[in-house]
Amino acid sequence: MKFEHRWSVRAVAWLVAAGFVAGVSGAATAPASGWSWTERDPVKLELVMQLVVTCSDLEPVGGDAQSKDGKRTEIWPIIGGRFEGRGIRGTVIPGGGDFPVIRPDGVEVVDALYRLRTDDGVTIIIHNHGVAYPSAKPDDWHYRLTPEFIAPQGKYDWLNKSLFIATLSDVTQEMRLAKGPKENDRLIQVYRVL
Repeated sequence: MKFEHRWSVRAVAWLVAAGFVAGVSGAATAPASGWSWTERDPVKLELVMQLVVTCSDLEPVGGDAQSKDGKRTEIWPIIGGRFEGRGIRGTVIPGGGDFPVIRPDGVEVVDALYRLRTDDGVTIIIHNHGVAYPSAKPDDWHYRLTPEFIAPQGKYDWLNKSLFIATLSDVTQEMRLAKGPKENDRLIQVYRVL
C-alpha cells in the first residue's frame, strides 16, 4: 500500500497561518517592510505513516485538577494498536498514555508518550505533542500534533532525521481495533515535512 500525499502551496499556507508550519510564505500578504515575499525553499508534506492507537476508558485525575501547566482532569491509558507506512509496520505496545491538559488560555494540549514495535522486532518511542482547536462545526475539533520519534540506528533511523506533523481523528469502521464500550481508537496520520 502506498502512502504519499503532496500538499498544495495553499494547504501549506493554511498550516503556516494556523501556526503549524513556520518559515513558509504561501499566499500571505507581503510584509510592510518591503522585503521580498518569494518562496525560496517551499515546504511539502508526505504522508508516511498511519497509526490506530487504542485507549481504555479515561482515568480521572484525583484531587484538585489544577496543575502548574493548566487543568488536568483525565488520563487516557494506551492499551495497544497498530501502524503501517513506508517500509514500516507493527503494533503499538501497551503501557503508554495520553496526558491532556487545558492551559490557562483555554487551549487543549495533547501530550502522549508510547512505544511502537515493528514487525521485525525494533522498538521505537513516539512522543506526540500538539494542540486541539474547534472547527466550524459544533462539537468538532481539529487536532494537530508534532510527533517526535526515537529509533535505534539502522533501518528506521530516518524517523530521527525528519520533522513530522500529524492529525488525530476518528477511525473508519474498517480500521477499528477497539473491543467493547470501554475502549476507543484514534487515527493518527503522520506527515514528513520535506
